[in-house]
Amino acid sequence: MVNLIFLPHEVLEEIISLLAPRDIISLTSTCKFFHHMKLSDKVWALSCYRRFQIKLHTKGEFAKKFYCKVLCQYGRFLGLWNRHADCYGGLLHIKYADGKLCAFELQLPKNPYISNPLRPKIVFSIELDEFDKISIKCCINPLQKHPCTLSYGKKALTPRSPASYYLTRECEISVENSNHHDSVDDLEVWLSEQSDYLGELSSSTRTQMIYKYMVLRQTALKTHYSRLVLPKRCCYRVPIQPGLFKGTYSSHGLELILLNYEEDVNKVKAVKISGDPNIPAGQVTFRADLPFCMHLTERQQTSFENIESIQAASSDVEWYELPTPQPFTVPYNCVERYQPVPNYCKARFHGFGQIAQEGFREPSFVEGHWIVFNEDLFGFLWTSLHALSMFHRVQEEFTSST
Repeated sequence: MVNLIFLPHEVLEEIISLLAPRDIISLTSTCKFFHHMKLSDKVWALSCYRRFQIKLHTKGEFAKKFYCKVLCQYGRFLGLWNRHADCYGGLLHIKYADGKLCAFELQLPKNPYISNPLRPKIVFSIELDEFDKISIKCCINPLQKHPCTLSYGKKALTPRSPASYYLTRECEISVENSNHHDSVDDLEVWLSEQSDYLGELSSSTRTQMIYKYMVLRQTALKTHYSRLVLPKRCCYRVPIQPGLFKGTYSSHGLELILLNYEEDVNKVKAVKISGDPNIPAGQVTFRADLPFCMHLTERQQTSFENIESIQAASSDVEWYELPTPQPFTVPYNCVERYQPVPNYCKARFHGFGQIAQEGFREPSFVEGHWIVFNEDLFGFLWTSLHALSMFHRVQEEFTSST
């Protein structure tokens, strides 16, 4: 048996780099040999990469310091998080960038450009200051960065909601400290970022958008987040792989959903990551059954009257055994904003979309069609609402949760 202390220093470092960073710290306290052993920063950088899949630079023992003081405590927060902001929700991505941990709110593109990428906006950062001490700052206003606190624990957000684990960010300033004129200017900028069709919006839609801005502004002082785990790629034959999608929701603008399959893979479900006063974040927006597939002619799709006359029934063949591509036509009396809609689709299924009164009152499921165009694009036809929602896959790659 080879005694470790007689191995070349480079070999020892390679072996030690296979350990998790926390185990490296424990190893240095086992005996005098390892306690006095001078490990290069490359060992810490390599170990951190294997543990967190992030690349740290090795100047001035940065990798060791950053792990011991930042990653050791906050590395578990890397990855995606649901934002809890009344009914609106949202998505937060915590990743390593430019020598610090950065939390980005992933804002949707302008309505109706669902094929455009998400727009990251930094919310807070965790880094080492000039004295190698942890500094956590709110960066929502880049001109007024200020300290904030992070906490993680089990709590109930409302008296009726069950207790769960949340990451909470809280600012150390109040909204009263902000300038009123700045708030008005911020509102106008925010509105212009939501759509290129502000002049065409009704007064009620504009009022809804202003209310949303006020809610998001208020919750920005103290925000709760819950962990979001993306579904793995499905190994069975499915019309489209699961994942995050950006979709059009009429006057509510663009919203983010998570598409996933049930355990038997014959049922698909879409849950809102961002929501609205009717169907809040966290609720099902639509579901469909794969056995209820269909193949329609162009004539059957010309109007909603024709479509509504088609009875939902389980197919005698699998969805992938139907002729493809199928013709697809938007009914003449349909409300849709996404252009251009493809003239052919890959598959089509009977489904049910959820609707409700404002405040998620009297929720119910109404009939609709789930139409898959390709691996990155699908639509949901709300037959009773005479509307078509289009969804495009989120293409960004995200840091995995640890």
